[in-house]
Amino acid sequence: MDLFGFRISPAAGGLGCIVFAAIVLALGDGLVKIISDQVSVWQLVFLRSLIALPMIALLAMFARSSGMLRLRRPGWVALRSVLLVGMWLMVYLALTRLTLPVVSAGLYTAPVLISLFVALRPGRALARMEGVGVALGFVGVLVLLRPGGSAFLPMMLLPVGGAVLYALAALITASHCRAESPLAMALAMHVLFLIVGSVGLIVVPMFSATSLSDPGLAFIATGWHAITVTSAVEIAPLLAGLAVIAVTASIAMARAYQMAPAPLVAAGDYSYLVFSGFWSLALFGQVPDMLALVGMALIALAGVVATRGDGASPQFALNNAPRSGADLGRIAGHEQPGR
Repeated sequence: MDLFGFRISPAAGGLGCIVFAAIVLALGDGLVKIISDQVSVWQLVFLRSLIALPMIALLAMFARSSGMLRLRRPGWVALRSVLLVGMWLMVYLALTRLTLPVVSAGLYTAPVLISLFVALRPGRALARMEGVGVALGFVGVLVLLRPGGSAFLPMMLLPVGGAVLYALAALITASHCRAESPLAMALAMHVLFLIVGSVGLIVVPMFSATSLSDPGLAFIATGWHAITVTSAVEIAPLLAGLAVIAVTASIAMARAYQMAPAPLVAAGDYSYLVFSGFWSLALFGQVPDMLALVGMALIALAGVVATRGDGASPQFALNNAPRSGADLGRIAGHEQPGR
């Protein structure tokens, strides 16, 4: 692979792609946090999908393949989309109260959960390193959340809940959606976002209070926020940026897993935690405390260890199931956490 006249290895190219994706996705979470006091979550996902859907269609046209948008197993893709939309809503709500690094660390327990869920399949057991990764991840979550302590907020459970939904979606992708085009699955997810946003804009205002002073509640429990000409000038670039980030990061991640070994890409994906800290400091001046940093480091280490597990012998794998988080990451790499 050549880049500006320099030849780089496929592994380096894949690592570069995943780091690029981590940079822009962490920025995207920061943009959601910025825009959350100006629109509702239903308005956000509705408008973002209105922008993202034409982009996906244009990409399919550019590739000159309408078949890229055809679903082979629509039922499983629909279930996957439901899980991922639920994950995104949890993350967006968490971003109204928590710092970017805390949300990203909670969400990045997903690779550990994937290894654990895969091990629950009949005839499959945790490999030694996967077990170590699960234990480290559990300790990291406890250090990060500090349940029972003064620093604990119930909302800290939201990104961990989002990680559970993501892990289940990834397992469905690996087991039932291997033959689906990434663009087709992205299309299905954004169509569902459009539907969920539309329903939320209509139904939620019927049951919510007329005025909510709490920004977090206003983000989730209100409908359409009036957009003036002045606010549109500020909101429109943010929404366009979020749509571009969603599409380009998806392509970059898929390309990363095509070019580089899955364990290398999975490890590089944890740079997202670093960049979420950078954008948190750059955009909001927020710095995690020492215990939060320790918890984040343990979670990142757990993910790297778990995704390098060697898994069970192939004869015990059922239906060509992935044997480790790294195997699954290679299959579902276009939908890593925080996406």
